[in-house]
Amino acid sequence: MKDFSDEIKQEIKDVQIEIVKEIDRICSENGLRYYLAYGTLLGAVRHNGFIPWDDDVDIMMPYEDMVRFGEIFNDKADTKRFFYQSPETDSEYCLTINRVCRNESVILEPTLKDKNVHHGLFVDIYPLFGIKEGFFARKCRIFKAMKRALYLYNEPPKHKGFIMTLGAKVFLALKSNKGKRKAYEKYTREFARISFDSSKKVSDLSSGIKMMRAEFQREWFNNGIRHKFEDLNLLIPENADKILSFIYGDYMQLPPPEKRVFHHNYSYIKLPDGKEEKID
Repeated sequence: MKDFSDEIKQEIKDVQIEIVKEIDRICSENGLRYYLAYGTLLGAVRHNGFIPWDDDVDIMMPYEDMVRFGEIFNDKADTKRFFYQSPETDSEYCLTINRVCRNESVILEPTLKDKNVHHGLFVDIYPLFGIKEGFFARKCRIFKAMKRALYLYNEPPKHKGFIMTLGAKVFLALKSNKGKRKAYEKYTREFARISFDSSKKVSDLSSGIKMMRAEFQREWFNNGIRHKFEDLNLLIPENADKILSFIYGDYMQLPPPEKRVFHHNYSYIKLPDGKEEKID
């Protein structure tokens, strides 16, 4: 896969740092929790910054904190530079992961490139929900999380096999666009009824099915601790080792050289300084 130039990739990282610094400031000043997540957390622990062949920043927030973050964003953030993207603030935005985007920038990704949405460089915010334990509760939760994402995106998933694609088409055909939106909101309210702080286990219900199945101990997160990430000190879960081991296994072991590659499928980038690059 063709890649952006090294100069552009470094500037993407610089913008990501700019965004997460603003998120950290708002959260710190308003008593909100967030945690570096997934490859960003791995990068912090193993590299004290970005994984060298990666360039994005992912964070998690307890759902209640994410809602509050969205409520105060326009009052607390530098809105000349940043935009809070969610299905509520950007009507055609159709992902269950909210974002903080950098104004005056563009990055085109396959899932959204044909949508009339804010296309700025972004930091993803994955909400963490409290969950009920047990086999049947997990099966029911995963099914609802998949339907929640499907109804919001309003298109069958690509490259998921005939049966899953057919099932998605059937579910979508049975509801009007208004009905799909109501179903998405209903499932969100249902998940939100189980408090993060009162739950023994929590889950990310906005990622792929692998992470929807995952159940994290809430105490692994708690209030978070500061850890070096590039030139910043950002919040990571209190027991990052447990989380990283749960997701990645022996996470301190570097992958083989042939797997140390850029994983995103972006086709175009325009940076706030006007630099741009296109991948055919």
